[in-house]
Amino acid sequence: MLKTYVLPALATSALLITLAACQPTTPTPDTSGDTTTEAPVIEAPDGDATVGDRTDYTEEPVPEDAVGAEPTEVALAAFGSTEPVEGNFEEEVEVVEETDDMALVVLTQTGLADDSVNGMRYRLEFVPEGDQWRLDWAGSQVRCQPDRGSQEWSTDLCS
Repeated sequence: MLKTYVLPALATSALLITLAACQPTTPTPDTSGDTTTEAPVIEAPDGDATVGDRTDYTEEPVPEDAVGAEPTEVALAAFGSTEPVEGNFEEEVEVVEETDDMALVVLTQTGLADDSVNGMRYRLEFVPEGDQWRLDWAGSQVRCQPDRGSQEWSTDLCS
């Protein structure tokens, strides 16, 4: 009776091992000619962290009319504070990188009058459009109030 179960089990095991050995492997892609580059990590205006790349930000909707002669002016018009501010609110806008093909602007707002969010930081990417700059992509990060979440720039929600 043992032979009835042992032989089929051994045959099945041998078949599974053979099939596993015959499975095609996934080739490793050749990246030697890959021309894509990782976005540079750039020092933030406040110097305490890096700007990072798009994946470090929550994407924000871009206003349709976000076009102007200076990327910093467009950044402030699109995401800057429009209301009177109190207390220790600070707003800083800086062109982190600018070439003929793009401009990267960081807009940082700290000292917000909010129970949980202390600061907002925006990564704003611009492309040339004629003799002006058009806001092409926007992302945001937050820094929480003490004991309300992350004290570093992140996409985590504050409590």
